[in-house]
Amino acid sequence: MRKILLPLIGVVMLCACGRADSSRSSLLEEEEYENPHMPKAEAQKYGKALNRLEDIDVLLKSYMANKTEERFSSLAQMYAELTYNYDDSRMDAEGKRQSMLLQARTDSARLAVGETLKEELATMRFPLVNEEDLLIESAKTWPVYLQKGTKLHYAMKTGGTVNMRLINADAHNVLKNYVGKKQLKDSVAIQNSAIYLVELTPKGTAYIDLNVSQQYADMSQINEEKKRIRVDTVECGANEFMAVKVQGIRMNSVFQEPKKVTLRSVGKSFFSGSSRAVVPVPVPKGCTDLLYSLRISTNEGDRSDDGKFDSRMTESYKHVRFLGLPLYETNNSHSNLFRELLYSNKPVREEEAYCNVYVFTSQTEAKKFQDGKDPSEIKYNIDLSLMGTQSCNGRIPTKGLSTIYLGFSNERFRYSNYLWLEVIASSPNNEYYRLKYTIN
Repeated sequence: MRKILLPLIGVVMLCACGRADSSRSSLLEEEEYENPHMPKAEAQKYGKALNRLEDIDVLLKSYMANKTEERFSSLAQMYAELTYNYDDSRMDAEGKRQSMLLQARTDSARLAVGETLKEELATMRFPLVNEEDLLIESAKTWPVYLQKGTKLHYAMKTGGTVNMRLINADAHNVLKNYVGKKQLKDSVAIQNSAIYLVELTPKGTAYIDLNVSQQYADMSQINEEKKRIRVDTVECGANEFMAVKVQGIRMNSVFQEPKKVTLRSVGKSFFSGSSRAVVPVPVPKGCTDLLYSLRISTNEGDRSDDGKFDSRMTESYKHVRFLGLPLYETNNSHSNLFRELLYSNKPVREEEAYCNVYVFTSQTEAKKFQDGKDPSEIKYNIDLSLMGTQSCNGRIPTKGLSTIYLGFSNERFRYSNYLWLEVIASSPNNEYYRLKYTIN
């Protein structure tokens, strides 16, 4: 810890030191000041006040030479700390004289710096958003927290055509609305402390320059702690403020409970049962895709998760649709969304349990399969059918069909297989969400 012997001639030495840089504040915590004319605690207060006075003088000169928002904020913060009060009850005459002179000098400097800050505050703007050559293809929003009494300045320029809105996100109202602008420059007085949104919506695709800044009304607003904004995506109704419509899906179970099928082994089927089975799957009106879960086992016992494919898929969809809107918003076939959902809800697999799955679009062809005709002589959808598959999930586009037939066969000679089939009908569905802004 450094020990510094303070000067004894007060005012004459106030600017003698000349040490005022960004590291001074940290050094103040490490330095120990000594003054034979006052107690140790008062010497500490005196030394720190002396250094603050020197530092603010250097910072003020630096700001006047190059006026930046950062230097202005630093000057305002140091101004708020520029005070000196002392207790002279245990000081000798010289200590009292030094303290009195330092207090007078501090008060004088505070008055001068305060006037300068007040004059500069009238024209100083603090940046909130600064975008250059930003390409936007759809509506883009910048949230900012603004204090009551401040003034918001904004300027926009684009090579295309843009609509711009200034919105009070807390009160759900639009303060300013500009339509079809190539450039604009404006400002608005803020009547309420709240989260505000600067929203740009291009007509087509556009490169934009955007500058948004805030002008404070008084010094106390500058030193107020900056607010952090949290943005959440929440489900909402079609008529809610700033609701966004997206193309989602609706899922409903085709069967009330899993279809349980027994495929006898080839050897056992000579005596009873069959190694083949066909399950007709009705396609509900409006359904574009059938999503199925097929569990295959050599054990005929049920599992606790049988019959829960629909609920698991619905729960997964709630997570995926808000965490990954582009999955289905930009792809009308929903292939990315379905792949994600089916992958997340795969049934349990058994190493020794497998069968063939055939997809038929014709009742006649399905009947031929059920009657034992060789599959090579039957028409089936080879792209959607599976040979020697274990438990799996799958997707079948309906393409306007009213019924799709799933055929299953067990080609194993010794072991029988047991199947649990669950099917969900998926249809397009308009959904709505909005962005919720809160102070974090």
